[in-house]
Amino acid sequence: MALGKGDRSEEFLEHARRAYGDLQSPYYGFFSDALRDNRWKPLLDGFRLFLHVEDWTDPLDVSVLYTLQPHRRSRSAWSLWLSAVGPYSLLTYSDAGRELARADVVTGFGEDRPAEEKRIIELLRDAGLTLLSAEEVEATVDFHPPDGRFPVSTFVMLFGESDVPWWYGR
Repeated sequence: MALGKGDRSEEFLEHARRAYGDLQSPYYGFFSDALRDNRWKPLLDGFRLFLHVEDWTDPLDVSVLYTLQPHRRSRSAWSLWLSAVGPYSLLTYSDAGRELARADVVTGFGEDRPAEEKRIIELLRDAGLTLLSAEEVEATVDFHPPDGRFPVSTFVMLFGESDVPWWYGR
């Protein structure tokens, strides 16, 4: 699916232009600034009140990724990608040891979900972040990362050089 039909594509592209400059020859310096500013600290501190937070951020990959696990014994965890490009997040939920699947994407409150998930979503929304759907991050976009791939998914443009996590495993 390509972006552009009544979706948020223009919004995504506008944030990307502000961050990268030229989308055909992107500048990645904004990412260092985002890490240095530590803009996600208040959000992460809120998570730490009820979750174990593990940082998987790769400063060489412009990828801000955290795993969130309940303090109680649990085989389940959330993976949370935060975008340095715009006010976007991607949240997935799965059991430890299981490969991530498209169906694991969390976009809102659900019945029979762990109580922590509702608090995670509330904190993300309170921080002004929009949870993106699988469809949104899978859509292709006119963006040229340094490795020369084209077209790429919105995930690459918003979250990092790696592609949609459930396409190739983690």
